[in-house]
Amino acid sequence: MKQVRLVITGNPGTGKHTAARLIARELKAEIIDVNKVALDNDAVLRRTDKGAEIDLKKTGKMIASILKKKGSFVIVGHLAPYMMKSAGIDMVAVLRRSPVRLEETLLERKYTREKVNENVSAEILGVLLYDAIKAFGKRKIAEFDTTGKTPEQTAEDIVMTLQKKKQKHAGSIDWLAVVSEEEVQRFFAY
Repeated sequence: MKQVRLVITGNPGTGKHTAARLIARELKAEIIDVNKVALDNDAVLRRTDKGAEIDLKKTGKMIASILKKKGSFVIVGHLAPYMMKSAGIDMVAVLRRSPVRLEETLLERKYTREKVNENVSAEILGVLLYDAIKAFGKRKIAEFDTTGKTPEQTAEDIVMTLQKKKQKHAGSIDWLAVVSEEEVQRFFAY
């Protein structure tokens, strides 16, 4: 395949980094981890009990500078839509996971209840998908449900879509239609 510029984004716990490693290996691409770029280049505005607040503008400029080099890149991070421009990006894979499975994953990672609810409610509402479409344009977006899939299956789906062997879909996942009223109350209570 020619030079590729792929962005992988989605809420924490959807499988972004695992998929990125598998895809980068297959495409012989370099991984650009948005969080690592920020941390390694002193682009953290402040640290709170909720995590690090990243300087989006500074990190975005650093990533743009890296992308000026020749080669294939897989850019991974949930903050990518807030700091990157559409130019030069071939496709944006937005990873999604069912709210209940996402909750389980985040609790296993020892996220606070507040942080779990914040991320799961954003997943239910499709906030990252909306923001990715706004940042990159709908034509570049491909949405992937990682629920019940192995990382290898997810990576294969992304590569097949990137290579135009599978059709892109965006906006087809509707978690509001599958969550119960009780779950909505639980996830949005923060």
